[in-house]
Amino acid sequence: MRKKLLIAAALFMIVIAGVAVYFYNNIDSIVKNAIERSGSEITGTRVSVGSVDISLKSGRGTIRDVRVKNPDGFSDGDALTLSEVTLDLEVGSLNRDPIVIEEVLVDAPIVNAEVDEKLLTNVGVIRSHVIAYQAKPAKKAPARQDAGYEKHFVIKSFIMKEGVVHGDATRVRPGEIREFDLPPVELSNVGGSRGSRPELLGKAIAAGVFARISQVVSDELKATATEKIEEKVKELLNR
Repeated sequence: MRKKLLIAAALFMIVIAGVAVYFYNNIDSIVKNAIERSGSEITGTRVSVGSVDISLKSGRGTIRDVRVKNPDGFSDGDALTLSEVTLDLEVGSLNRDPIVIEEVLVDAPIVNAEVDEKLLTNVGVIRSHVIAYQAKPAKKAPARQDAGYEKHFVIKSFIMKEGVVHGDATRVRPGEIREFDLPPVELSNVGGSRGSRPELLGKAIAAGVFARISQVVSDELKATATEKIEEKVKELLNR
């Protein structure tokens, strides 16, 4: 019996070691797939990632070419592109729960905003989906015996630097294409002191980012479109 227990324990350790090696060797693809899958569910449109390069040894990571495609009813382009996202992990927390991400820094965000004849914007539609997704009950975490141990995460600081918005209101005002600044977005202690599952972190970050983007686009682009519609109404009334 003792021999069988020792063999079972050895096999268990081999499996654990194998999982650890697999995770270490495939962390880039695991993160890439997770962002694309969860991002697409949260935004209601396709999210793609160009590349992921994470070093668990140094605690640094870089995610490049993140793209959020336009929702149905708008052009075939991207609503949001992030050229580079850098991560700074607390290496000592990798063996604990929660894993602490000291900082997420988003560089050079570009928004391609569009407004249609109903004064709906592409980023507004995405934000509405994010809000609806937030209202859904969180997915039940797998049982510990089924998933082993599920990690939680804390993001101490999330910063999206100042970016640019390319605004297109030509569907309601021909030739109306503008460019304006996108103010930075800063969030802190995302996940709280105990941390949250990646899905919940994604919800919180998407809500903050698209709230800011939608506000700016509404103030700048929809105002222009509304002015044009009011001009048309006045022309009709004056006939």
